[in-house]
Amino acid sequence: MNHAVIITLYCENRRTIKLCSELSELGAGNIVIVNDGCNPNSDFFNELKSIGCHIVNLGGNSGKGASIRAGLKFAHDKLYNISGFITADADGQHKAEDIMKISRALELRPDSLVLGRRNMKKSKAPFAVRLGHRISSVYFRVITGTSCKDTQTGLRGIPVSLYEIAMQTSGDRFDYEMNFLTRCADRKIPFYNVNITTDYSGGQKSSYRFVKDTYLIYKTPLRFATSSIGCTLIDLTLFTIFAYLLPSSFVWNVALATLLARIVSGAINFFINRRVIFKNDGKARKQAVRFFILFFCIMCASTVIVSLLSFIPIPVTITKVIVDLLLWTVNYTVQRQWVFKEDKNSDR
Repeated sequence: MNHAVIITLYCENRRTIKLCSELSELGAGNIVIVNDGCNPNSDFFNELKSIGCHIVNLGGNSGKGASIRAGLKFAHDKLYNISGFITADADGQHKAEDIMKISRALELRPDSLVLGRRNMKKSKAPFAVRLGHRISSVYFRVITGTSCKDTQTGLRGIPVSLYEIAMQTSGDRFDYEMNFLTRCADRKIPFYNVNITTDYSGGQKSSYRFVKDTYLIYKTPLRFATSSIGCTLIDLTLFTIFAYLLPSSFVWNVALATLLARIVSGAINFFINRRVIFKNDGKARKQAVRFFILFFCIMCASTVIVSLLSFIPIPVTITKVIVDLLLWTVNYTVQRQWVFKEDKNSDR
């Protein structure tokens, strides 16, 4: 096959050698091992070389995302006639037969991102893995509008046409995989799922840091939420100040204070989202127009929906909180996909 199998590892594992031996027997001639922190002079790597594996040493623990990019670059630059890349884990979770299934699917669908789909119901995966799998799939569907049954699978077939996108995707650790999947969804790259089995029985160690890496994966919506809350507090503070400063005899005192507070807090929100949250340096005027169109629509939608639901026998404040939470997801998705949409030509 003309696909490079890229296996990233951060600690020596005999299951890696077993996997590479089986892959070699099945005809995989381009196996790239990315050493992310192990002693490159150990007998472990000599065994891998004897099987025919190519070794890429990073010289330290750089993270899974950095390892994948290093493996992609090596395969793209050093190996002959590579038409695609297959990423796999080194701890034995992925079977050689399933990796070859991904390779065959990639040959038949050279324009698709091929994903190894795990069956979590039949798998003996830990509860935390199953829970994270479910949450991740729902989150991905909400922010991209694209269904992906297994967003966290490490077994993926990447056609060579997606090389530049893969190389320019941000994230050095586990956030890389979600970021890459999101960019592919944004570009309408078709996903093709291949059912695979996953072995969790070997007591595998993972370099996944639950708190830190979970934050990295979901940092954009978390920062967006923080920005939204902060600007809401600014809005309330400014409203209080303006209402106090404006003459109480003025008929439109409250209305004007509300308008001024919204304009200032909205402008602050725009600059924070542009520079910090989405980090998009596109045309500021175009983004600003789109932002305030969305800002106005969300504000009107909140007012109308809460008014229409006011007949429900619960406090109107609770109704507003529920409505605004739902509109928050709409606001985040539209800002990501329209207001601060990444230029497709930026990775070419």
